[in-house]
Amino acid sequence: MVALTGTTQLAMQQAMSRNISLLTTMLNRQNQQLATGLKLDGLIGVSSQAQELGALKSKLGTVENYTEALKTAANRTDLYALSLEKIIDLATDAKDMMIKNRDPYFASTAAPATQAATLLNQIGSILQTKDGDRYIFSGSNYNANPLSGALSDLPAVYGPGAVPGTPGYDDPLQVVTDGTQPGQPPYLNLGPADLQNFYDTSEVGLYVDDNERVSYGVSAVESGFQRVIDAILRFRDATADLGVDDPNYQARVDDAMKQLDLAISDLKSTASSNGYRQQHLEEVQERHARAADLLKIRIGGIQDADTAEVTTSIAGLQSALEASYVVTSKMLSLSLVNYL
Repeated sequence: MVALTGTTQLAMQQAMSRNISLLTTMLNRQNQQLATGLKLDGLIGVSSQAQELGALKSKLGTVENYTEALKTAANRTDLYALSLEKIIDLATDAKDMMIKNRDPYFASTAAPATQAATLLNQIGSILQTKDGDRYIFSGSNYNANPLSGALSDLPAVYGPGAVPGTPGYDDPLQVVTDGTQPGQPPYLNLGPADLQNFYDTSEVGLYVDDNERVSYGVSAVESGFQRVIDAILRFRDATADLGVDDPNYQARVDDAMKQLDLAISDLKSTASSNGYRQQHLEEVQERHARAADLLKIRIGGIQDADTAEVTTSIAGLQSALEASYVVTSKMLSLSLVNYL
């Protein structure tokens, strides 16, 4: 009788041990769900919707790739905007400099050529702005510096005694526009590429969605940049007549200011076009953000664990496990009494 009782108790103890082990495993799996927020066993846990889940994740990956590319483009359009703003400010400073130095007496002690050289180099520095290792004002030649050297090092373009309005005066830096056969501005770094690549800003762009491409480039040969450089060069070269032919010096300064007014107008137009691109890129970013949010909600509906359900299950398993330990403890106590 004692042996039979002992055998029965041993079997019951083994059964309780197996039950405790099973409950512990189940509790660990539920805790894993709670920690990760995902259903158990990956796609196995959502096998009936595995294909849909894979398609949704693929779409989300595509949207996120477009979003990253858009961030890069938005950063560059921001750099364009900041650079254009600085050059417009410098053009305004140049206008103020020309107005003051139009008086030959004032200019004779103000070193106007040096002031012009400083402005040219400041503009040149901005036109060499880089985003990472990419020159943003080089059109599709983005690996090449857009400038061939310091703008202040350019030799005299308008010689001493040159008279504004006479034949040939406007030829040295005649402004050309995209789509025409351009000449080469003397400050531009051609390198191995054709000059047209500097105008081909349509190549500076990206796909922002399936079958939707946005161009956003601004080139160093934009008419506003050409004109502001030309205007300051006209002023700088006019100083050769200072103290030699003051009336012609003043006429040349007036001519430089007219060119500068055109430059500022062109620069503002370029800034406006860039602002439109900034707004468009921002709208596309918002569109992708909404799409990503919706995809994440749909993905979560398939693979995310129900936190409330998991929490309730954990509480039930913990109660069952505690009860099993209590029963096992009592069985062990009875076994000891029987043994004694």
